[in-house]
Amino acid sequence: MPDIADAVPATPERTVTTHLGWAVASAMLCFLPLGIIAVLYALSSNKALAAGDVDRAARKARVAKRWLVVTIVVGLLVDLVLLGAFVLLGAFSS
Repeated sequence: MPDIADAVPATPERTVTTHLGWAVASAMLCFLPLGIIAVLYALSSNKALAAGDVDRAARKARVAKRWLVVTIVVGLLVDLVLLGAFVLLGAFSS
């Protein structure tokens, strides 16, 4: 008689990247208000992963990555607008 463990196929354990390091870096270097949201979701993903809830950790990591990208894009846009304003105001002229 086969053992019940033989009937259930083994599934490889999923790995989840929480993006915490990138979220912290984007918060410090790009745009702090949106970066904080990315950090909070990454921390939530890390907490879910530590609790063993891989599905919730993966969902939170996807949201953290989305906020991470938004933070970088908004940060670059703000930097370009500021650079344009400085150029228009003559901050770089001699």
